[in-house]
Amino acid sequence: MSRRALFLVTLLAMASTYFQVVWVDSSHTAVTIRAPGVQDEVAGCLESGREAKLRFQVRLCRKRSSWLDACASERTQHHSISYDSITESYKVIKDRLGDDADPVAVGIPSREEAISAAITADNVPMSFLAGDESELLGHERGYLQARTIFACKGSVNRTLAQLSQILTFGILNVVESDSGWLDFSVHSRKAGGQGEDTN
Repeated sequence: MSRRALFLVTLLAMASTYFQVVWVDSSHTAVTIRAPGVQDEVAGCLESGREAKLRFQVRLCRKRSSWLDACASERTQHHSISYDSITESYKVIKDRLGDDADPVAVGIPSREEAISAAITADNVPMSFLAGDESELLGHERGYLQARTIFACKGSVNRTLAQLSQILTFGILNVVESDSGWLDFSVHSRKAGGQGEDTN
């Protein structure tokens, strides 16, 4: 196996363990996005008594020959998880920006179940992702891009974070991890086969 082929296989394996995008049902009108790649980081953050924050960013795109790909506006969903010592449960908050719904907060006694809920963006409608670009829905060259950014609240000294922002003119944000954008096909049974290269 060539060095380049080995690199691509390794990259695909990493993507599939970091992200999973699956259809909610056979109608193919919504997807569920999971980020198991940050599960250990979220657990470590909670063990240290801090709050874990996840930001899911998703956009629906289509490939165009001899031109940049066309994408709808990026959609964002914020998740946070922390331990509530009064209720002795984990508080998970999910807020999908741009929809009409209020943020949803639930208390989950089991840490494993709470982490699973925090790393999952459930039932994201394709029509919501398309926004005003309805022609992207069902397009034969369509694909979905997803990204997650994880931060452990309190893990970075606030002064250091502000100093980094000033020194880089706001270009650099101090975060724990960033998956980068990953592409997923929207034509297979699993929307992208967990990190499938759409080129």
